[in-house]
Amino acid sequence: MLKIAGINFDHFHMGDLLRMVDDYPGAEIVGICDEQPSRMTDAKVAFRIPESGVFSKPEDLFATTEVDLVILCPAASKHGEWVERVAPLGADILVEKPFAGSLAEADRMIAACNASGVRLAINWPLNWVHRTGWPSD
Repeated sequence: MLKIAGINFDHFHMGDLLRMVDDYPGAEIVGICDEQPSRMTDAKVAFRIPESGVFSKPEDLFATTEVDLVILCPAASKHGEWVERVAPLGADILVEKPFAGSLAEADRMIAACNASGVRLAINWPLNWVHRTGWPSD
């Protein structure tokens, strides 16, 4: 079972991405995190996430929860900052588009993931348009 956490609800795609996780039998939402708890209210209800799975700091989420993949949805201008913060926690990262605001920021994001041994991918929804399901486990 793939354990997935949603971190930072600034970008509106977080709900759509968590819905796909919730619908997929090979994955589970193990936690959600945002510095503004009110932004997680809809997700808590829609995906039946108990209070024990709701966090305001990613470090606290990782201290108590095993995570394989982070769906990271900060504002595009904060992608670098958030990837650098989350990568050392040890889970692969899926970030929303645009990937980065500059080549320097992209280089920092890649370096942070390489240093931590985690993979970094960008969610490009059009890539999934013709797929009928998730890749096999």
